[in-house]
Amino acid sequence: MDTEAKIILDDTISFCERDGRDARLIQILKQSEALELTDTDLSVEVPTRFAYSYLVKQRDVVERYLEDIAFTPLALNITVSQAITAPQEHTAAAGATTGSAPEERPRIPTVDWDAPAPESRDRVKVKNIISPDALRELTASVQQHEPATTVEPKARQESAAAGPSVPINSKFTFENFVYGDENKHAYQSSVRFALMADEPGIYTSLFIYGKSGLGKTHLLLAIENYLSEHNPGIRVKYANSQTYVEDYINELRVQKTNGGRILREYHDADVLIIDDIQNIIGKTQSIENFFSLVDEFIRNNKKIAIASDRAPKNLGMDERLTSRFNAGMLCLVSEPGFEMKYEILKRYYEHTVLPDAELQGSASALDTSGSILSALRTGGGTLTDEQLRHMAEVSGTNIRELESFCERCAGASYEREQKGQTLEADEIDRIADEYFDRAHKRIQIGTVQAVVEEFYHVSHEDLCGQKRMKNITQARHVAIYLAYDMCEMTNVAIGAEFDGRDHSTVHYSIKKIEKQLAHDHSLARELQALRNKIILKS
Repeated sequence: MDTEAKIILDDTISFCERDGRDARLIQILKQSEALELTDTDLSVEVPTRFAYSYLVKQRDVVERYLEDIAFTPLALNITVSQAITAPQEHTAAAGATTGSAPEERPRIPTVDWDAPAPESRDRVKVKNIISPDALRELTASVQQHEPATTVEPKARQESAAAGPSVPINSKFTFENFVYGDENKHAYQSSVRFALMADEPGIYTSLFIYGKSGLGKTHLLLAIENYLSEHNPGIRVKYANSQTYVEDYINELRVQKTNGGRILREYHDADVLIIDDIQNIIGKTQSIENFFSLVDEFIRNNKKIAIASDRAPKNLGMDERLTSRFNAGMLCLVSEPGFEMKYEILKRYYEHTVLPDAELQGSASALDTSGSILSALRTGGGTLTDEQLRHMAEVSGTNIRELESFCERCAGASYEREQKGQTLEADEIDRIADEYFDRAHKRIQIGTVQAVVEEFYHVSHEDLCGQKRMKNITQARHVAIYLAYDMCEMTNVAIGAEFDGRDHSTVHYSIKKIEKQLAHDHSLARELQALRNKIILKS
């Protein structure tokens, strides 16, 4: 370390503290190592890619302090301490001394993937978050409503300080998340939040809410998994409500004897992820500290992602926090309809049930001792597309229960196959009865029409008739869409219940509502409220 460089850096930190600069800037400068001071440049090394990105944005501020301290213009050159080394960048002043044109400062540094690690420093090698081309590809895939794809690194060694709490091969990834109109907004927002995690001031808060078992935890863990693999320099703290409360109580007890700051690991994180916060809200002992922690993250433009079973306005939070979450990425996850349930069951069957069955079969095949292992295989029978669709029709909406239901049906199918038989619909219905309270409730189209008529204040004659006033046509489109989604009827049969309209008219109504759902989140909430009322009246 250059002693003069350290003195200049320490003075810069003091100036920032004197002027009340952002606490993050001060902290990053304190974590930086002063490498070299020349007549034109101060070179520093920062600990993470996140710190690099932030310091690049604050370079003009730092260079003004450097000029005040050194009484001459000094360029700030920034490198990353791990094996990924950002390019040395020069200011116009530095360029003038060499007689060359100043280099343009890139907003995001270019990284040489194949560059060897510097031999002069024995440091942990950490891979880059994602290449620019891969970033564009992933962002484009979100916009095109296609599941995002990961980018395999050329090399990866996990830093102990940034190791993931969930294995990288966990099922909780963006690739494994099945999404549709009911949760597309939450999925896309979660991907953007993960992509922009090292960009200060952008996508600072994500709030996902909806009933239990609809995929909120999956999305939060997918964010953590993505950052652990693609951006390990970012400090991520994930906790569910129970863990947070236990940590708070334990550290409060320790503080009474040893002193120190409560929940330092939470406060020091760059990205905070808290699941099921509705359970924290009910704990009066820890709620004040939680509000203070969330407020600190939002004020400092640090990133926070939260999941709850209800919207911020219904949690009894401080009005300032409610307002800030409402102004951020606020996403409702609704109960899955038939098409999404079918996709979930199909994906789970093909990617989890069948591979597990093959693994069981391999294990039993290797066992020649005649022990219990030889009879290990218990599931993985064939489920046809017709059977999967029937399962989607009779199942409930909790995704965790859907997966267990799928395993049971596959196991039952395997048992039937061993006897030379096939799994029949009535046995699927029997299994569904064990899982879902409303497995066999048949939704009648008359119930759908009655609920929609009451909700939109239109008469049955108007709903099914030929009037074209805006409020009536919207109610008609919604009723047809819900009939398609909830009733076991063809488009022709649905049209017959709406004054004999043909199937093409029904198809138009369905597509119109699907198009509105892509950008109208209030409509998604309306449809969910209508579904709940229809189910209750069925």
